[in-house]
Amino acid sequence: MKTRDRILDVSLNLFNSEGEAKQTAVDIANALDMSPGNLYYHFKGKEPIIEALFDRFEEEMQIILGGSHGAVTSIEDNWVFIYIILEEIYDFRFFYRNVGDMMERYPALASRFRKVLAMKRQAIENVLNQLEKRDLIELDRRLRGPLLQQMLSTLTFWLSHDLIEGGERDGPTLIHDTVLQFMLLAVPYMGAAGDEALRGMLERRRELSDA
Repeated sequence: MKTRDRILDVSLNLFNSEGEAKQTAVDIANALDMSPGNLYYHFKGKEPIIEALFDRFEEEMQIILGGSHGAVTSIEDNWVFIYIILEEIYDFRFFYRNVGDMMERYPALASRFRKVLAMKRQAIENVLNQLEKRDLIELDRRLRGPLLQQMLSTLTFWLSHDLIEGGERDGPTLIHDTVLQFMLLAVPYMGAAGDEALRGMLERRRELSDA
């Protein structure tokens, strides 16, 4: 593995496990068992490391969110799609545990966070359109905007909410619970099929939890 990639991998693990704000460039160098000077040769401090990690995250999210066009044709597809999004966010969870603080301390990331947010919004919009076309949900036009916003908030602040509650759930459990919370937002708009869809969602959640 290239030294640059190893620095990013170790930094990501360190930020996710111990919190980014607590770490310095010296801490990262120590975790890598290298001198600060060697680290500085590849990255001129912690901020360039943060930006390089966001490059990775942004690229992966573009691939995942861009796949929403024509890919979601059932409630089950939607479940899997949201699961994949949350797994990717969890891999870079230090960005999301306190989004406001990250944007304030790293102003260069603010516009990039907003870009990812816009991609999420468009992906949700695409999914809702596809589910409507297949008569799987029926939305009142007046409620579409608020529903989309609530779904977007769920995909953005789930890790912050977990942190406030104590952060005691492990990653898989937290992801399973959040997928179910997201999917439940659509149940009231599923009409007569809502009860069946709800049973399927709860069963799916149980299966994933037991796996």
